Amino acid sequence: MTHHRILVTAGSTRLASFNSLLARAIADELARRDRDHLLVSLADHDMPMYHGDHEAELGVPATAHELAALLRESGGLVIASPEYNGSFSPLLKNTIDWVTRVDMGVLRDTLIGLTSASPGRGGGIRGLAMVRTWFENMRLTVATDHLSIPQITEHVTGEPDAIVFDADTRAVIAAWVDTYLVEFDEYCTGRPPT
Repeated sequence: MTHHRILVTAGSTRLASFNSLLARAIADELARRDRDHLLVSLADHDMPMYHGDHEAELGVPATAHELAALLRESGGLVIASPEYNGSFSPLLKNTIDWVTRVDMGVLRDTLIGLTSASPGRGGGIRGLAMVRTWFENMRLTVATDHLSIPQITEHVTGEPDAIVFDADTRAVIAAWVDTYLVEFDEYCTGRPPT
């Protein structure tokens, strides 16, 4: 592996998304550690719902090609994934479906980190389990530890347009980023994580 950049994104484009907030917090932690990273909003890579006839008639959307290129240039992918009815978002599924139409192997040399924030007590853990199974079924490499933040509304402060995590939650996020980076660095050297 030669790419040491980490792409960070959320499986939601909702303006008040807690998972978008989580993705930004993770990107901030990577910046504090002077790590090469790129925070990407899927709103900037809008794609129609995947349909084989659409692809046959119009081809793969340019936005899918753009995102696939960003993924190819990254050795890590951290996803803040909301939980929808015990699963993960259609946006995340659709995005991965399209970028793999550009290149089925686009995520093959990528260490995928899974995180979630949820107002519920489960912290999005059921959705994360399904994302992990989905990626592992695709024979992709998922980081050992995930980050789950339950009852997120109790851990944020500020006005609606400037919400931030409280100090304890920021510490939890920072600790997870450190754990992910240990595994990422070993992954980048080609050695199995210990």
